[in-house]
Amino acid sequence: MSEKTASTSVYFNHESRDNIKPSANTVRLMWQGKDSPAPVENKPDFALLERVFPHTPDEPTQSGGVDFNSAADLDSAILNQYYWGDNLDVLEYLLGSPDTPRPRMIYIDPPYMSQARYRSVIKGKKAGQPSFERNAFTDQWDIDAYLSMLYPRLKLMQQILHEHGSIFVHVDWHVSHYVRVLLDEIFGRGNFINEIVWCYSGGSNTKKHLQRKHDMIFWYARSQEYTFQPQYRPYTQGTLARGLTAIKGSNYRLSERGAILQDWWTDINKILSPTAFENLHYPTQKPRQLLRRLIDMATSPGDLVADFFGGSGTTAEVCEQSDRRWLICDNSQLALQTSLKRLIKAQAGSFLIFANPLTNTIPNQKQTGVILIKTPVIKDCGSNYYWLSVGIDFFKPPQLPDNWNERNFADCIEFWEIDIDYNQPVFNSCYQVVRKKKQAEIELDISFYLPKKNAYTIAIKVYDYHADQTIKLLHFLP
Repeated sequence: MSEKTASTSVYFNHESRDNIKPSANTVRLMWQGKDSPAPVENKPDFALLERVFPHTPDEPTQSGGVDFNSAADLDSAILNQYYWGDNLDVLEYLLGSPDTPRPRMIYIDPPYMSQARYRSVIKGKKAGQPSFERNAFTDQWDIDAYLSMLYPRLKLMQQILHEHGSIFVHVDWHVSHYVRVLLDEIFGRGNFINEIVWCYSGGSNTKKHLQRKHDMIFWYARSQEYTFQPQYRPYTQGTLARGLTAIKGSNYRLSERGAILQDWWTDINKILSPTAFENLHYPTQKPRQLLRRLIDMATSPGDLVADFFGGSGTTAEVCEQSDRRWLICDNSQLALQTSLKRLIKAQAGSFLIFANPLTNTIPNQKQTGVILIKTPVIKDCGSNYYWLSVGIDFFKPPQLPDNWNERNFADCIEFWEIDIDYNQPVFNSCYQVVRKKKQAEIELDISFYLPKKNAYTIAIKVYDYHADQTIKLLHFLP
């Protein structure tokens, strides 16, 4: 027996009553295309694109002693990984790799079927300079296409999740009712733990319905054994003033840790202000405090946390702050750039970036951007090192903004990296130059210690405001 919902091709399907067993999980969500997965043209494959050793020019000795010719020996010791590509390909690739670690927690913040095109708006660095927009991602689907996108990914996440792991799926009113049924099917109704309601404030000009001011975070486990660390919130001023004994009796006392957290969260605000310190101008960015609470609740230090809709990289940064390992994935250039920059500024540990050589995520060697490098200045520092000063003399991005002015070329640079001994195809990001403040001028020069060799190939990679990458090589003899 099938009952079709109005104006859609989604069905809630159940078997005949005569065939239902008391313990059977027979409810399924059906839609056009569920049983017709897209054909896979090529087996997913990912190659190492970049090793990142976050160091700023303020720390000139930290990476100067590393022999980057043997950096491949470090790969097994670098625990954190970023995959630049379609998460379906990434999941299939990881499941096909025998050494893939199993995450103890997965958090995803997938599209919500909001029918919106999300853009990141960047204001001019100087007074009078116009703002410009860059595309982040498109969230425009019909319900069949949306479910056909999400369903196979959730199934693969269930397979890769640790036996004692948890998954948190963050959605809103557009699709929460559909996603809950999918999760019941894939993870099992008995492995549902909580529906967390995240309430927030913010303006709205709606006149046809109540303001929609909450998201849902569905928490499921892989099995009945999972990590749960109770979380606490500060007591309200009223509770602190009167205590609990006046309400609940003499056996109750206030806990030093606060009130135990329930599944209704009102104490974490959205990132609303465009000038907020945490705001990276990436649409749908989630606050660190929200991810920190989830990660602390469901994992222990040293555990691996995965996010297959990585976005602005909040999950990775929070893992760095809380002594967790991380595995992040996104197919957006802007997501990669935003995550990379925030991890550099946070002085994160070393990590690897992988990309799919069968797609356009590997930068094309026929790039149209232009970098002119200043003549390097070398000073002998003794038997083992030189002191090298080098910089960017000019930069022209592949996509010229409307207000392009050659004299202000530095305004188009988001940040830049340098590989002190480039050996294709892997870029070793040894030093990075980022703005110390959002509106500050970016430094165009860098100095650092350079292990002595007979000849050098230095590579400079520039990330611009359109999230494009441009690489320039410099060959020289000391």
